[in-house]
Amino acid sequence: MIAVASTKRVLITGASRGIGLELAKYYKAQGWHVIAAVRNPAAATELHKLSQERIVALDVADERPLPRPPPPPTLLTKEDLMRQFEVNSVGPLLVARAFLPNLELAAGMRKHAISAYISSKMGSIEANVDGGGYCYLASKTAVNSLVKSLSIELGPRGISTVLLHPGYVQTDMNDQG
Repeated sequence: MIAVASTKRVLITGASRGIGLELAKYYKAQGWHVIAAVRNPAAATELHKLSQERIVALDVADERPLPRPPPPPTLLTKEDLMRQFEVNSVGPLLVARAFLPNLELAAGMRKHAISAYISSKMGSIEANVDGGGYCYLASKTAVNSLVKSLSIELGPRGISTVLLHPGYVQTDMNDQG
């Protein structure tokens, strides 16, 4: 019997920590070829231990943490809002555009490809009953809308787009990672 190597391949952005790192571990354990995208490959020590197919430098935006606790809306700046949009909304769209040829190739070979995006139910307008979190919530609402548009455009090409809400996760974003 001849063993055939897996041809399943996944690109994970933000793979050096948190949800991205856990996804990289999961897919590696499932036998997938993992391409891990991180801002600083040299500092991704946990990721290097996993022996991924490839670790690439990819900075979707120059992210910097917002002040904690979040300032009231009267103290938010345009820069605060735009930074969250760059990371959570524009970044995923730019990654989708950059890797569209790869998705189309995969869809052509396998008749189907999947492009998944991490979002949050906090991006739901209907579910926003507490207010606050202006920058984060608005940026997640925007990515939800953008991915919906991608699903309409890419679906006929055999590319499914998926929004994933991982639930509450203890990471450095909420000072518990």
